[in-house]
Amino acid sequence: MYFLGAVLLLAGAIWMTVNAAKKDGALAAIFCFICGFYTIYYGIKNFAENKIPLIMFVAGLVLCLVFRPDMAALSWGVAI
Repeated sequence: MYFLGAVLLLAGAIWMTVNAAKKDGALAAIFCFICGFYTIYYGIKNFAENKIPLIMFVAGLVLCLVFRPDMAALSWGVAI
């Protein structure tokens, strides 16, 4: 599930970066590519054209945070 989240996150980020480059120019695209917070801001700001990529990005982020591989030992109750 972690890798599915990573793929969704990456696909949504690339899609929004391309939309930012088309609509707002290179500076918005660079910010979307470098900063995840700006990607979420840009997706909310331009929600009409970024509905699907924003949902993909946020769903991927949630999946990556919930199914982190470093938390696997804690989910099994294994004491270290």
